[in-house]
Amino acid sequence: MDFSKIEETRPEKPTDEEQMVFHYNREERLKHAPEIVQDYYSGKFKPYKGGIFRSLVNTKANRLLFVTIIFAFGIIYFVNYFGPQKSSGSLSGVDVNLSAFSYGNSVYASLCVKDAAKKKISEFADGTLVSAHFTAYDKDNAVLLEEKISGKYDGKEMFLRTTFSDYDIIKVTVVCSMRESYSSLETQVEKR
Repeated sequence: MDFSKIEETRPEKPTDEEQMVFHYNREERLKHAPEIVQDYYSGKFKPYKGGIFRSLVNTKANRLLFVTIIFAFGIIYFVNYFGPQKSSGSLSGVDVNLSAFSYGNSVYASLCVKDAAKKKISEFADGTLVSAHFTAYDKDNAVLLEEKISGKYDGKEMFLRTTFSDYDIIKVTVVCSMRESYSSLETQVEKR
């Protein structure tokens, strides 16, 4: 097959018989356009002016999504506010609470072992050993200081306290034990 006689391109300047003519008529184009385009060009089109709340409740699906988001935020807030705290716990059926505050150049940490329930006081009457291992942390979660303290618990409220020199301590943890029970508590240092 001979391809030499096939013209592959057109000449740069078209001849008169090949000259293309384009006609553009705006009215004719708009006559065949959708109604929304016709309204836009005629000035009848009103853009949506709803606002953020109206757009959230505009359709049934949007309302369902909005209510779901509100419900999820409510659950998260409820759990964070009313849920268990890291600074409280239980040790052999007795409530314990850890607190720490900074005053001057020292951080004071205190573990409070609450009163035992009336029916359990007899179990602790002869005194039970309570030991606490306090650990102080800085902002990088590095251990700065540690201290072990112990005392005898007789069923009445008891405190185990320690003092740390303030080397930018922001968090104090304690691992406490009584009999066969262990509890790990954590609290942020309050600035006073």
